[in-house]
Amino acid sequence: MMEYGIKTFLTYLQEEGMQFDYQGNPVFSVKGFCPISDVSGGRITWAKNREIISGIPEKALKESVIVLPYGEPDPGFAENGNFLFCDNPKRIFFALLARFYAKQPKRNIAKTAIILSRQIGEDVSIGEFCYIGEDVRIEDHVTLDHHVVIDCPALIKKNSRIHSGVVIGTDGFGYAEDGEHYEKVPHFGGVQIGENVEIGANTCIDRGTMGDTNIGNGVKIDNLCHIAHNVRIDENCLVIAQSCLGGSSILERHAYIAPGVVVKNQITVGEDSLVGMGAVVTKNVERGKIAAGVPARVMKERLGKQ
Repeated sequence: MMEYGIKTFLTYLQEEGMQFDYQGNPVFSVKGFCPISDVSGGRITWAKNREIISGIPEKALKESVIVLPYGEPDPGFAENGNFLFCDNPKRIFFALLARFYAKQPKRNIAKTAIILSRQIGEDVSIGEFCYIGEDVRIEDHVTLDHHVVIDCPALIKKNSRIHSGVVIGTDGFGYAEDGEHYEKVPHFGGVQIGENVEIGANTCIDRGTMGDTNIGNGVKIDNLCHIAHNVRIDENCLVIAQSCLGGSSILERHAYIAPGVVVKNQITVGEDSLVGMGAVVTKNVERGKIAAGVPARVMKERLGKQ
């Protein structure tokens, strides 16, 4: 693992316009990174508060750098180690890891990929055994990992990433009853995916019935989620693993959907709202609320999101 002087890290943060305050050895040599549970050996780590590090031996503190939230340290605290204070320790820490330690994937188009579209932007990476239909448009700097299928009219905007096994554009679950039989409803819509979107492995996003399924800019969808036909997810929403959004449901800006949530078709989860783990949402959730339970009920306001 590469070794860097702490000044290299601090210079990078300054160049990126990130606010911080470093207290410690100005010539400290960072030899790598570690979790907060294994602080030692010249490595950098982070903690959400100082209580977490209260049991760390003084020797380990002096031999590491810890990224912490702003705040006056307890008497003698700063003298016992090397600390990088900031508003968002998690963001700062992982920004450093991404810049100095993350291995950059090779960007190319695999020979095993089947690409029928002629609308592929610049610096697009497409992994092994992907299938890209002829009505797909992919903008610049998009990454598709392995075994991704996009098989409907679709737009993937720039700087988005689609992880392995994602299927975009299958028909939604639409049938019309005819006596004792069900006849499939044809789907003519597509899928629109915005900029800086990330879609986790083995997630499925259905095409719209007539209009499109829409995923807004900055949305992050975890692994193993299901997004049904004509869903609209507005910008910067988070949808966590094994969640299911029913047809024509809407997530407004900055909504947070915890693991295992089911949102009923045609339901709206309001801007800045949070739906708790395993909830079943059968009624609209108003802006800035926290809802949980089966069926989901509004519990309280989501502080800081009004």
